[in-house]
Amino acid sequence: MSGSARAFPEGFLFGAATSAHQVEGFNRHSDWWQAEEAGRLPFRSGAACRHFELYPHDFDLARTFGHNAHRLSVEWSRIEPAPGRFDEAALRHYHTVVQALRARGLEPVVTLQHFTLPHWAAADGGWLGGEQHIHRFLRYVERVVEALAPEVRLWLTVNEPTVYAKRAYVAGDWPPFRRRNWAAAARVVAAMMRAHRRAYTLIHRHRPDALVGFAHSAPYVMPRNPGSLRDRRAALGRDLLLNRLPLALAGRRFLDLLGINYYTRALVHGRARGLARLWGADWPGEDGEGPRRYSDLGWEIYPRGLGRLLRRFAALGVPLLVSENGLATRDEELRVRFLLDHLGEVAAALRAGVPVIGYLWWSLMDNYEWAEGFAPRFGLFAVDYATQARSPRPAAHVFARICRTRRLPDPAQGHGPGP
Repeated sequence: MSGSARAFPEGFLFGAATSAHQVEGFNRHSDWWQAEEAGRLPFRSGAACRHFELYPHDFDLARTFGHNAHRLSVEWSRIEPAPGRFDEAALRHYHTVVQALRARGLEPVVTLQHFTLPHWAAADGGWLGGEQHIHRFLRYVERVVEALAPEVRLWLTVNEPTVYAKRAYVAGDWPPFRRRNWAAAARVVAAMMRAHRRAYTLIHRHRPDALVGFAHSAPYVMPRNPGSLRDRRAALGRDLLLNRLPLALAGRRFLDLLGINYYTRALVHGRARGLARLWGADWPGEDGEGPRRYSDLGWEIYPRGLGRLLRRFAALGVPLLVSENGLATRDEELRVRFLLDHLGEVAAALRAGVPVIGYLWWSLMDNYEWAEGFAPRFGLFAVDYATQARSPRPAAHVFARICRTRRLPDPAQGHGPGP
């Protein structure tokens, strides 16, 4: 890759992402908090990273390390702790948060719903509650957008509909803990996309120049054996279910941008039984491309998948934002390699004319990783949960140099931690 090919354009967004329940602490009115307290989840979020109070310090770190953007989520259960009762102090808090980002030169990217629900909404069916739930969601969105629109241009309505539906209604390890209910999962995704379309219109009423999308969890799906019709059919089914269906339900006219959350690929074979034949099974062996590498969560590391997905989604004709990309590991050299390889794919996509506007690492700091608790370490900054001290990892320093220079380092020069 030549020197110019390693560069990023002026105005490219570099930063990191967080979500409210994972970092803020003490989100007592959410369905997740209720499930944690009831012992239905293996870990409790508790104080998490105390970001609700420490956000100025965390944003100072982001600015000091060269970031010019930050993705955050607003916690619905803080804004509306009881049906129809809005907490004005919570709204003021999030307004202060986005002002703090602006004051530090960080472009806010606001997610309106990142998995959690107010416990009262979840108790009334959540996303299975049909039009009533969508109406409640839009009522909440209206209040948030009224408060934040002057400071926020980039909006993601919902986060990873397919991941939420799978974990909550198929795997059953997230609230509301339904198992193998594929029909409910499909209804949930459809409801979230209906809510997205209506929130899109609402946001534009308050801010006509807004860029509105949703955060799409997009694995790169491949057949284990491209020469096998059965494997190709299984991969097509998986890709239709996870990648194409949410976009079709969202509708192109309701997307000003697309957030892409990319972590891994799905290498699929067609030897599954029953309904699983429609989307195949994961192939655990080698694939002919060399040894397969994995994160601490068992997710395969496959940078090429990001570049291929960016080229595919370019056909939508809207700006693309890598709204999450990161690695759970305690191998710091591997984390740096992951960062450089994936940013290399973004740079190559830009060179090919793909309209990528930014790259956000997941996550700014270690956090509460849902049903996996605090063990997975995704952060650019390590968190000592006993003291809440933040410490930069080598990848934070490498990323800082990229953010400041808008250029990938020359491989011949190495990528030592440096200041």
